[in-house]
Amino acid sequence: MNKLLEETLAKEKIARKYKKGQAGGNIKDFSLVLYFAGEEYNQELAQKNQINLIDFDRYAKAQPDLVEKEIRRIYNEPQNQQIIEAGEFPIIWFKNINKIGENQALEESLLPIFDSQQNTKLFNEEVDLAKFILIATTSTRDTAKLSKPLRSRLDCINVETAQTKQFFWDKTFWWWLVPSLLVNLILLILFLVRKGRNNQLKKK
Repeated sequence: MNKLLEETLAKEKIARKYKKGQAGGNIKDFSLVLYFAGEEYNQELAQKNQINLIDFDRYAKAQPDLVEKEIRRIYNEPQNQQIIEAGEFPIIWFKNINKIGENQALEESLLPIFDSQQNTKLFNEEVDLAKFILIATTSTRDTAKLSKPLRSRLDCINVETAQTKQFFWDKTFWWWLVPSLLVNLILLILFLVRKGRNNQLKKK
């Protein structure tokens, strides 16, 4: 498995177990959702067993209540409850969240799921996602494909290889710089030529 992915999951489990021990078994985890940008992480996670998958490539046009139904189903899954009782943390994988696109209602239903200050008491306080490790992935490294509210709830792990959102001047810098340098160079040449002519006239 991808080294960064494996190390991140291992560290997350250790940190959660420590917090759980400190909190006397009642953990309220305030970490952000682990976010991996890039198709390679989709492929790596697909090889891992015992992952609860919600793939937005399939559900991009789904109704917003889909998120609640899937979370409830995963939360009440007997196998997941057994893992939790054993002191471990099942994984919920939100795959291809960039595919949500313009389905604003679906995205809005996802925001409280990704908000660590809300997701411990979801759906009439019946669901506590602090008992799970939440992972989100995109099929692209371009994080600009995600909305600002969604990005603010994600902890981008592979930030060095992800393509973060660029502002206007970042995108157009070289387009402005090169012509500006050429114009300044031409003006400098014209100035030197004129100065040289003036010096010649003075000598005469």
